[in-house]
Amino acid sequence: MPKGAGTRARGPYALQACVICRSKKSKCDGAKPVCGSCAASGRDHECSWGRDAAPRKPRTEAHFEALRKHSDSQQAYIERLEEMLEKCVCQDTSACLQFRPQSSTSGESIKQEEVETRSEPPDSDEEITSELTLPTQRLKLDDSLGNLVLHGVTSSPFRFGNKHPGEISPISEVIANPEAVYVLQLDGVDSSQTHPDIDWSRYLPQDVVLDRREHDKLLHLAFSFFTTYTLRIVPSQFLRDMYRALSVPRTSKPPRTPHYSPILHNAIFAVISAFSDSLYLRERRTRQRFINTAKPLIDAELWKPDISLVHAFAFLGTYYANYGERIQAELYFGKSTRLSVTLGLSIDAAPWVTSGLISEDERIARNRAHWTIYSLDVCWALYFGRDFCGPPEPRRNIPMPHVDTELDQVLWYHPSANIAPQPNYDTLVFYQSSALIAIAREIIEVVNLLRPARSHLVQIDQQVTKIDLELNTWKSQLPPHLDMTLANRSKSTPNRFMLHLTYWWCFIVLHRPFFTRRTQSIQHSDREVDHVKLCIRAAEHIMELTELWRNLYTLRLVPITLNQIIFNAATIFLLRALQATASPRIAHAALNTALSQVETCLKYLDEISVTWTCANFGKDSLQNILDKRLRPVISRRVAQKSRSTDLTSSPSPSTSSNSPSDNLSPTVASVYTMEPEQQSGPTTAERQPRSTAVHAPADWFQPSAFVGQPETVPDALSLTAADAPIDFAADVDMTALLTNYDFLGGSELWGRDPNLMVLDDNAAAALFTIGFPQQF
Repeated sequence: MPKGAGTRARGPYALQACVICRSKKSKCDGAKPVCGSCAASGRDHECSWGRDAAPRKPRTEAHFEALRKHSDSQQAYIERLEEMLEKCVCQDTSACLQFRPQSSTSGESIKQEEVETRSEPPDSDEEITSELTLPTQRLKLDDSLGNLVLHGVTSSPFRFGNKHPGEISPISEVIANPEAVYVLQLDGVDSSQTHPDIDWSRYLPQDVVLDRREHDKLLHLAFSFFTTYTLRIVPSQFLRDMYRALSVPRTSKPPRTPHYSPILHNAIFAVISAFSDSLYLRERRTRQRFINTAKPLIDAELWKPDISLVHAFAFLGTYYANYGERIQAELYFGKSTRLSVTLGLSIDAAPWVTSGLISEDERIARNRAHWTIYSLDVCWALYFGRDFCGPPEPRRNIPMPHVDTELDQVLWYHPSANIAPQPNYDTLVFYQSSALIAIAREIIEVVNLLRPARSHLVQIDQQVTKIDLELNTWKSQLPPHLDMTLANRSKSTPNRFMLHLTYWWCFIVLHRPFFTRRTQSIQHSDREVDHVKLCIRAAEHIMELTELWRNLYTLRLVPITLNQIIFNAATIFLLRALQATASPRIAHAALNTALSQVETCLKYLDEISVTWTCANFGKDSLQNILDKRLRPVISRRVAQKSRSTDLTSSPSPSTSSNSPSDNLSPTVASVYTMEPEQQSGPTTAERQPRSTAVHAPADWFQPSAFVGQPETVPDALSLTAADAPIDFAADVDMTALLTNYDFLGGSELWGRDPNLMVLDDNAAAALFTIGFPQQF
């Protein structure tokens, strides 16, 4: 037998045994995917080639209890996160890490089985895709400042940073006496209780001659007549933070406060110095020093901006607008609106309070600041005839301002008015005015987008009717103590006056573009919209409320917005005067009343101009329209129709001795006594029949008798001399009513031929829309 014939050959050596063979400690041939041993035993599906499994330890009752507790804590954490995500707090879960459950403290640790790890990133890009295409807004804590910063869907460079967003949280400085406030030194107040040693002028220009009593008096007048209508300043919060900032020694760093800052202090006094009885403080050279002191502080404030800087920019814009410097005014107010958006003031911060990111007081202050800037920008859009470009609109479900019943019970009192102290209702008035301003925002959309296209007339009528209904609904739902009736109007506070004046102003802005339009039926019903009647009623209410204000408080103490409201009322009376001379017979009573009311508006603006320089712009503009545009036309019409009457009828002895100009003011009487050679513009003989097409929008300047049943408006936009009816404004240079002429367009937009008015869409839309140049 050959050597080695009886020995058995060694089988193939397996470098790795399968998991099953290793557990049985049997030989494995290493065949993959199923080894021979597993194939022979029918365990193909169990054959695997992973790492060695850790030896299992017996499961005890304590082990399962620990697992159950861990599972319950994880489930509670998941439910908490889902609840916060449903409320759209943010998409950054780092803000929720504080709710993550802690590790188990049980004596027996939970050992999990080892799993095979992979060093490569997962094949799916779902996680990073969902982050880059984030559809909602996201809140982060600024790493260097600790402030809340809002970043939107397009702000990837800002949303993705290297630092953890929660490293620094906003922690307020410790205040020694949080309840202390700056007490104003007013007449009847004990000086010893007003912190006489406080460094009240620390941040004001040292070269301005201003004592403590004058300083505090101006603040009191501003709080009473200027800042509380749109709640630009909450007096109690401003005085509280002012005390906190000024009570520390000069050598110590003052705490940062949301309602007071050196730049806000100077910006406010640049504006409210207008209320001073001192000519030195009212003149611009003095007020400019406050501006010069405020501007160098901007860069330092921008490192950590807050609500006080938002309001400071708005006051700087008001200062420049008062002097007719619109570019500077829009620049600073634009900073205010953009900063409010950057700080996320338009976001519902209630979930942030729940998450512990901010306090409830901070949420209320943020929301109020949003509505303040929103309201101011709507007013600016109405004044300048531009589109709204402020904070986001209410369609984003932004909560209405908080009504603080305790704050509203603080007594408002102005000694010289002889009115008993009464609750101020500042926050309630602000709530109602914000709702009214939201309606005014809709008016801007309708008025600024008007076009002469016939296809839009029905839609425009529906929009005007809808807004008109909203205004009436708003008025009917006012709380009784905010409404002005015959019983309470003589003791109404200024913020309630402004609430109702703004209401009637909205009516004028909404209906004035259609003043010369024929009365139109609504949806083919019998009810009609009489735009003329609505405008006249609103203007008369404005005059009535202004006269009442004048008797109670004088027109030296008015918010700057009242200038624009009075000017708009005056434009209605000018149009009414033209209308009174359009019929075959002159409506002398209506004409005399309209011209007298224009005179009253001029008188009001003249009195206001002592405080607000911009009132002179409106007064001069109205006087120019009256003297150079309307009075010659009206006088010519009166003379022509008087001659026609003389030719058709002989005067009777009982009427020949009476003249329409009897017992009238000199200005109104001059309409009847003006000689033909004094009249400017083309005479009757000089005016040729207009064969050229009239390019004005048909429904804006459609000739109308203003009385009687509605008539069908011609479909064509071009009317020739043969078929064009008499237009009550046809012989008037209508560009005079566009007072902001230089800004909205030069002569290229307007035909200068006095016999033909040529308007493009933009110029026509501005004609009867907004009308007070260079003011806020």
